[in-house]
Amino acid sequence: MEIRAKKIQVPVDLRRIPSKIATGEEFSGYTADQWRSFIMIYAILIIWDLLDEADQKILANFVRACTLLVCRIVNKSALLKAYYRLHQVAHLIEENYGQEKITPNIHLSLHIIECCQDYGPLYSFWCYSFEQMNGVLGSLPYSKRTIELELL
Repeated sequence: MEIRAKKIQVPVDLRRIPSKIATGEEFSGYTADQWRSFIMIYAILIIWDLLDEADQKILANFVRACTLLVCRIVNKSALLKAYYRLHQVAHLIEENYGQEKITPNIHLSLHIIECCQDYGPLYSFWCYSFEQMNGVLGSLPYSKRTIELELL
């Protein structure tokens, strides 16, 4: 997967994902922006043929829902389509892997549509820019204290 990811040329305004792709702890270090890039650009290109048909359906529905939700302008029709896709993801996971695989995050993803209805498009209230700035601030030299105290 790493070799495939390195071959993908992305526009300059999109950040590349870290070159190290691994399961487990390595993925936990991804920022929200890197996860967005991984899901929207890389996932289908680098893992599609490694998945069975059921997992391809799950991934396709998830990528489509994400594509609909991260637009700068979202209408009710797009939100309904995104909800349908997220519902399909949950249904397909339960159907193929059992109810115990429906984690709280999968359940909570079904409520993201309500957040968009209440607060507008995800683009207007997501935290990618804050997370990126935290990374910049965290990399600055400081006086050996925890970053929280240093920022205060």
